[in-house]
Amino acid sequence: MHRLYPLTKFAWLLLTTIFAFIVNRAELLAITALFSLVMLLLVKPDISKVRGFRLVLATGLTLFALYILFDKQGKTLLDPGIGLLRVTSSGFNLGLLISSRFLLIIFSSYLFILTTKPNDIAYALMKIGLPYRYGFMLVTALRLAPILEEEGQTIYKAQLLRGVRYDQGSVFKILNLIKQFLTPLLISALRRTDKLVFSMEGRGFGRQTGRTFHRSPKATQLDLFISLILIVYFASLLFLNYWRAL
Repeated sequence: MHRLYPLTKFAWLLLTTIFAFIVNRAELLAITALFSLVMLLLVKPDISKVRGFRLVLATGLTLFALYILFDKQGKTLLDPGIGLLRVTSSGFNLGLLISSRFLLIIFSSYLFILTTKPNDIAYALMKIGLPYRYGFMLVTALRLAPILEEEGQTIYKAQLLRGVRYDQGSVFKILNLIKQFLTPLLISALRRTDKLVFSMEGRGFGRQTGRTFHRSPKATQLDLFISLILIVYFASLLFLNYWRAL
């Protein structure tokens, strides 16, 4: 996955998202979501420690449980004697369909993010015609996001030490506290932007219409091989999804 061309992975991420909305058989989406999860575990065995992953799993399970609890149409699959806990075919199928669709898209996005460097995707986009100003903007935004997050944590802890309470007060007080938190963060972001602008001007950014690259990833035979496997896999699933209507 790490050796694949960035645009190959990006294209398959888009196609997987489209596939998730085209297929309407829950079991096929569940199998594909499970396959994506296995790939994710192979790429990063400690994926559970990645921020937001546990929330994603909890959200998918919650969607599945909500459909089972509140959709009572169709045949009864399980009846424990409590009406709310009665499982029907419609609730089970819709719950599995929606939760698998959600998890498939998120797992595929995780695979793309964890195996693709921001610089590589920006350089690949610039090689196919994206103006390098926009490519630089993409790389800068991705690199500044964790820095601003760290500064936000510093501001938050500094305000706590000064006696600011975010867990008490009315709605208007909370909104005022958010304003007091965002103001220094915005000022810090503007200062960094100002320094970046002077640095770019000092290096003559934008003077040349073309651009050279220190690293230039290229598509290889591995991309072709993986793409053929995915084409066969998705074509098979689409055939299984629509074969009854033929």
